[in-house]
Amino acid sequence: MALAKQSGPLRIRWSRPLPAGVRPVKLTVTRDRAGRFFLSVLVEERIEPLPPVFLRDGGAPKAVGLDLGLAALVALDDGEKVDHPRLLKKYGAKLADLQRSLHRKKRGSRNREKARQEIARLYALIGDVRRDALDQLTTRLVRENQVLVVEDLSIASLVRSPKGKGRRRKAGLNRAILDASWGELFRQLQYKCAWYGRTLVLVDRFFPSTRRCSACGVIGPKLDLAVRGWSCGGCGAEHDRDVNAARNLRDEGMRLYELVASALPPGRAMPSIIRASEMPDVVLTA
Repeated sequence: MALAKQSGPLRIRWSRPLPAGVRPVKLTVTRDRAGRFFLSVLVEERIEPLPPVFLRDGGAPKAVGLDLGLAALVALDDGEKVDHPRLLKKYGAKLADLQRSLHRKKRGSRNREKARQEIARLYALIGDVRRDALDQLTTRLVRENQVLVVEDLSIASLVRSPKGKGRRRKAGLNRAILDASWGELFRQLQYKCAWYGRTLVLVDRFFPSTRRCSACGVIGPKLDLAVRGWSCGGCGAEHDRDVNAARNLRDEGMRLYELVASALPPGRAMPSIIRASEMPDVVLTA
């Protein structure tokens, strides 16, 4: 492949092959802060939905509840937990050294530009590792389940600038949330569900998934973030905080899913996303 004003073809490392039989509509060349060039190829492609996934016993669609957290990146309703990679913590010492080195360089000098590019390359590495891990996780979840349920979090509100007492702890919490990249996880789940014929259910953020007993439904008192397990005062069941929340999210998400499915006209496909915040209040309180 060659572009205008180039004497020879480009040396390209393809991230994936172009679909067979399609012609590129548009080519875009970009350069990131780390000095890497990217060639984006726009094509018209029809993505075939995946086969539906149903439970063996009742024929109901297979669903999974996802509880996003910081102790574990994602907890599933079956007890599986996906570790938080904590990449900023892993590369924190190296980033600090590079930042101090940059601060010592004279403004406008070549050495300062070299130090800046080295920092940019490290941030690019962190971003690449994070996106690749989330891509593998979301692809697996979408392939294995027909309905995916997660809490409709307001990430912008969660990472507001800390003020007053406890601001240092809040700043650390903000860094951990941004390092987890929940927004990127939401983005990937949404477009993959739309591509492959799955449904993403976003449960209302005020739904008491953490302090509600998934066994008997009793709602207990509010829990501090440090509390990772608790006992139900109604039935005495022992709960892992995150797994219990994932099970409650799955049950609430399936309730909303079935309400939407029952209201659809015959032959109409389920939507790729269901938001509890966009449904009537009578549905939420049913």
